[in-house]
Amino acid sequence: MADAAYAVLTRDARTCTANLFIDDEVLRDEGVTDLSVYSPAGFEGDLALDIFVDAA
Repeated sequence: MADAAYAVLTRDARTCTANLFIDDEVLRDEGVTDLSVYSPAGFEGDLALDIFVDAA
């Protein structure tokens, strides 16, 4: 989340206001496609979905 927060906070505020952000979408917009670096050591499997965000 810290990398996504940094990406949002360093964007131009005039074009990035009143938005809701999801960390993996922010990282994808920044060109990060391999999210495995954020997995805990030894973790295998899918990440849990957020109950407040649609899976689609």
